[in-house]
Amino acid sequence: MTARLAPAHARAPRRTREFHVVLGPGTRGRARRRYWVLLGIALAAAFLVSVYARIALDRSAFVVTDIDHQISVEEARYWDLRLQVTELQSPDRISSLASEMGMVYPETVRTIDVPGLGGPGAGIDERWIDLKALLGAQP
Repeated sequence: MTARLAPAHARAPRRTREFHVVLGPGTRGRARRRYWVLLGIALAAAFLVSVYARIALDRSAFVVTDIDHQISVEEARYWDLRLQVTELQSPDRISSLASEMGMVYPETVRTIDVPGLGGPGAGIDERWIDLKALLGAQP
């Protein structure tokens, strides 16, 4: 058998339809399954992220609650200590302890004069001026 060659000017008739790819059986179903699987994975991941975020917020809320409790305890302790200081500084308490120790108010007041202090001489204002001049002269 021999094959006959067609002349070069004779071509096959042109089809007016465009070409398209025909996939084998089942490939379209696989693509759909992949889409649904990826969508399910994405939804599961989003759900897990939202659960994790909620847990993190709740953990932070517990920490804030603990800190608020500690603050209230320390404030109560602060006010108790302030009350103790006030009681310890009471003049009545101090005078009773002083009298127990043998301390009494003096009956007479004596003035002691120390030479060079408060005696005649330059007034306080003049001494301050001298001191300021001395301090101002130093670098």
